[in-house]
Amino acid sequence: MNMKDEIFYKKNGYLIKKNLISKNDVLEINKKIKYLIKKDNSLSNKHKKFEYKKINGISHIVRLKNPVAQDKIFFNLSRNKKIISIVSKLLRGTIRFHHSKLNFKLPTSQGGTVHWHQDWSFYPHTNDDLLAVGIYLEDCDEINGPLKILPGTHKKKLYDHHHEGSFVGMINLKKENINLRKSVSLTGKAGTVTFHHVRTLHGSGLNLTTNKRPLLLFNYSAVDAWPLTYDKGSSEDPNSNLNNYNKLIIRGSPTLFPRIKKIPIKIPLPRKSDSLYDLQKIKKI
Repeated sequence: MNMKDEIFYKKNGYLIKKNLISKNDVLEINKKIKYLIKKDNSLSNKHKKFEYKKINGISHIVRLKNPVAQDKIFFNLSRNKKIISIVSKLLRGTIRFHHSKLNFKLPTSQGGTVHWHQDWSFYPHTNDDLLAVGIYLEDCDEINGPLKILPGTHKKKLYDHHHEGSFVGMINLKKENINLRKSVSLTGKAGTVTFHHVRTLHGSGLNLTTNKRPLLLFNYSAVDAWPLTYDKGSSEDPNSNLNNYNKLIIRGSPTLFPRIKKIPIKIPLPRKSDSLYDLQKIKKI
């Protein structure tokens, strides 16, 4: 990553790096995913690793939770030197792995849209040096429902993600007076990697193709960014197991002295689920 990339990210809250992951690596990852899906189909509902959604009586895969714990191919990719080198520069030099997920965007209006939100609303920390890395495992154009972001929103307010007293993981676009005409689609070929700041407002539209568009997501934080509340759907809980929490450090040393930054925070409680899909089930807010 060059200085221009770093300046662009600081200004806009996102970055796209084309062909960062090789075609051979993408091929191997996709082979592994097919194998894991086949294996999951043979398991009872109690032991399945994938998250499913029923549409018209048919179960569709929507997510593999914590893929880095499911197979070493995902763990190794989360520590990929090219990715970590960029993340390190964007997070002031230290890195703690936060969480991972493998999402599948369904080709249907009943499961394809991810409503606009800020990741920051789900897991506030003592500072906002956190980011998400997205890896396209297939070519992703506008028709595939790519990740969309609103540039510069990482420097603005924390938008309200509550509705009727509960955390719902999405914002009211009309109430917040959001102009989506300024949004940018993060498209790219398989192997493209996207980076977006934890406070950057983002979402994704419908997948208008016939296949489930996969997106592998890795989230990272600075080592001195300390969680203010525990999100069961993401990182280790340092209050329960500090040793395991510190094992997530990729660069830097453990610390009990968090860096505190004056930034907007609202605790994401009460919440009925740790699943983004379940939280965003509300049709209209």
